[in-house]
Amino acid sequence: MDSTDRRTIRHPRPPGVDTLHYTTRSGLDAVPDPRHRTMIASVLASGLVDEMIAFTQTFDPPVNLAQARADADVLTTEFAAFGVTIPTATTTNITLMRALMVPIADDALALALDRIWVFVTNTDDVCCHDPAEAEAILRAGMLPEQRASSPNARYIRHMFKELTQFCDPTFLAVFKTFFYNAITGVLMEAEFTPEASDGVDSDFVRVFNGFSQFWFTSLQFTDPCLSAHHNRAFWSAALSSCVAFLNDINDVLSFYKEAVHGEDFLASRIYRRSVSENIPYLAEYHRSLDSGLAAYRRVLDLATDEQRPHLDRYMTAFAYWHFHCRRYLWHDIYPGLTPIDI
Repeated sequence: MDSTDRRTIRHPRPPGVDTLHYTTRSGLDAVPDPRHRTMIASVLASGLVDEMIAFTQTFDPPVNLAQARADADVLTTEFAAFGVTIPTATTTNITLMRALMVPIADDALALALDRIWVFVTNTDDVCCHDPAEAEAILRAGMLPEQRASSPNARYIRHMFKELTQFCDPTFLAVFKTFFYNAITGVLMEAEFTPEASDGVDSDFVRVFNGFSQFWFTSLQFTDPCLSAHHNRAFWSAALSSCVAFLNDINDVLSFYKEAVHGEDFLASRIYRRSVSENIPYLAEYHRSLDSGLAAYRRVLDLATDEQRPHLDRYMTAFAYWHFHCRRYLWHDIYPGLTPIDI
């Protein structure tokens, strides 16, 4: 039981990592492009993914899945009322993600964060393939004379309004800025060419997009020791490493799902860098992994003893969720990785 006397559920650990080594071609037939299939196979055969599984193997904190399940039900009804279309799988997957990474005892605050995390994830998915919707969201949010003409734009106003009672106005303004910056980054990425021959792709664009500042600063709701208002110096020092961690680790743990999709793989940073720099995909993958783990260590080095456990859980849970969430399809490659659901 937790401090609120509600039942908590510990999710099952995977079996010993020795049973999770990649040893067969299981799952590769789902990758439609044979060139991409070869790249994926090179990474899997390298053992780097096995090492990441081992990195997350001891992750086992209490997780309030009942709270996440209840929030998913509320949000499903709410999205329908606003006319916002969000797949049920996205809602359940992302509420689980929040419960793992950002534990919140206050039910109302947990719902407010789940609302934002689910909607923003779906918005990123939608806007990446529909720049016109990204433009409409930007206009509605940043031009006072523009009305919120789309269901998405109206819902954005609602989700930020529901968070108002839980944070100071300055943080809310910054949080909104991170969101709209990310939508701007989506528009920049829409100009990428599939063959990675353009001059648009850059570290600037990649950091501008990705919602990483937005995701990581959500952790300020977990504990007063991470409050953005009282710990501004920490966030100012650590945020670049926080962004690097989320960008890099998301890339190295999303590559199989993206390869199955096909189009998403062509837009992925690891693929585009390997093409533009004419280096093997595996070499670029290894570089991104090393960069992400270095960022993980920098964040923890900057933290106080009180802050460190919250930051460590956030980052470890991020990797753990990728491996055990059905969204990323890892159980097709590693059948011993039991998917977790709410």
